[in-house]
Amino acid sequence: MFEKVSSALGPLILIGLAVLAFFSPDNIRELLIYDRGRILSGEFWRLLTGHFLHTNLNHLLLNCAAVAVLWVLHSDYYRALGYLLLVVLLALLTGAGLLFFSPSVSWYVGLSGLLHGLIVWGGIHDIQRGWMTGYLIVLGTAGKVAWEQFGGDTSAAAALIGAPVAIDAHLWGAVAGALVPGLWLVFGGGWRRSVRQY
Repeated sequence: MFEKVSSALGPLILIGLAVLAFFSPDNIRELLIYDRGRILSGEFWRLLTGHFLHTNLNHLLLNCAAVAVLWVLHSDYYRALGYLLLVVLLALLTGAGLLFFSPSVSWYVGLSGLLHGLIVWGGIHDIQRGWMTGYLIVLGTAGKVAWEQFGGDTSAAAALIGAPVAIDAHLWGAVAGALVPGLWLVFGGGWRRSVRQY
């Protein structure tokens, strides 16, 4: 029972931060948004904080629901501290991907980039356990990202969230989700050392 509570704490904190950011005053939101020009002028915290903001309530609810679904899929891999460290790392890597490789993205908000990282990260851990579903998760996410990159229609999602879909954030989030297990392997003592241990 304690382990289930511990595994849920990280996602609950993530959802709490997103809700708090959503209801923050406009002047606070303005300080947090991913804004390429301001990041390049030294406001580096925006690489992280922009992920917690959302364009409207639909956007917030959609991403919070995705956090919950990913917890259901991969809660065995989570403990609070490790999960939150993973979220920070995925957010920073996604933000860095946007900054260095997607210069046309001048602003970005939402959890969707790091959510793509979480699902790929979890899918790779499923593969490591020998579960075929992990291959489906990773290949399905790769297919979705490729479809978006090559002109797949995202107009319905854009209408729902009231903004263009940040397909490059999805791309760099998925790339980050694939890179992090490799970083864990090199610096964290191998596959057996995961966010589950923290």
